[in-house]
Amino acid sequence: MRKRNLLAVLLCGIILTACTKPSGPVENTGNATYEQTTEDGSTEASTEISGEGASTDGASNASTDASSDSSTVSEESVVSDEDFSFNPHVSPKKLYDAYGAEEWETFFKLCDALRAGEDTFECPSREIYEWCFSGAPLDEYMPVARHNTEMNFTDGYTDGVGHITYEIPKDEFVKKQKEFEKTVMDIVNENVDKDYTDFEKCIALYEYMVNNYAYDYEELQYCDVSKMNDLPAGTYGTYRTFRDKKGVCDDLSSVYNYLLLQCGVDAVKYEGNVFGEGHAWTYVTIDGVGYFIDPTWGLPDQSGTDLQYFMMTSADREPEFSDMHPLTIYYDHKNTGIDFTATDDRYAVLHEGEFQSLDIKTKTLYYKVGTETKEFHYE
Repeated sequence: MRKRNLLAVLLCGIILTACTKPSGPVENTGNATYEQTTEDGSTEASTEISGEGASTDGASNASTDASSDSSTVSEESVVSDEDFSFNPHVSPKKLYDAYGAEEWETFFKLCDALRAGEDTFECPSREIYEWCFSGAPLDEYMPVARHNTEMNFTDGYTDGVGHITYEIPKDEFVKKQKEFEKTVMDIVNENVDKDYTDFEKCIALYEYMVNNYAYDYEELQYCDVSKMNDLPAGTYGTYRTFRDKKGVCDDLSSVYNYLLLQCGVDAVKYEGNVFGEGHAWTYVTIDGVGYFIDPTWGLPDQSGTDLQYFMMTSADREPEFSDMHPLTIYYDHKNTGIDFTATDDRYAVLHEGEFQSLDIKTKTLYYKVGTETKEFHYE
């Protein structure tokens, strides 16, 4: 295995500099959305979803602030049988298989320790301790800990035990984690029902993303090796993007992936280079078949039609990107035989359209091409 430079890995999220489309913003004709007033009086875009089992609020946005210290979160959240429950052990199956059980099961022990405010966790080796704290695992799958803990290079690992160094008081960390979990599950349960197919989950959360998140051009200014150290911790990354609803491609794809994983869709970050600069998007597996989804280029100021970057193939991406590959964490995949192909083009007809609505009873997606409303029937 080829170990990466740890500092570079810790900062990798802010050097994916080609998040915006090279051709620049294109006017979006707009989705079939309505505005919903939240508890704080602001309005948030929602998407029309109908049919039996459809979420009554459509693809609505949860109003809870991921980091608000004033939020009140009960010790035991009441979860309906119809709702998804928070899963602290999410990971993409293909990435789990690429690294193996030892890394991931150790990381899950770290997650459990963090949620409980503990100081140590069982860890088989220093290398895996470094893997767990290398940046990507925490930012992708335990976001609150990414900038509220740090790796102890000197004494962090001793004799089968990993040590946790908190940057904030432990009780404050645990409170932030509980608030974050509530925020995430509010988003999932307000946008997705348990009886949705994986395709329906993907489109519901994709429309949630493109209607409620924005590209952070200020953060983009720091996406340069010479400037990355000037960006304060906590002003970028998955946790901050959940909170502020803005970010660059690395952040936005992480949020989308995390939401999908929480409702059972296998989703992993994918990366590529365009004009020598990096970009990140999502690779999903639905019924054993892989597709690319780009929640960044699907934003209104990035695309002509929001469905242009939904359920793409490698052939759709290759003209714009070189050296495409799935996320790597600290060192190369142990198992290099994992299938990350994306060749199925059954959704290509959607790419010229604007999403209008989804009828899950009839399995029909309505989209508009120009002034004409069309139907796409799926299984």
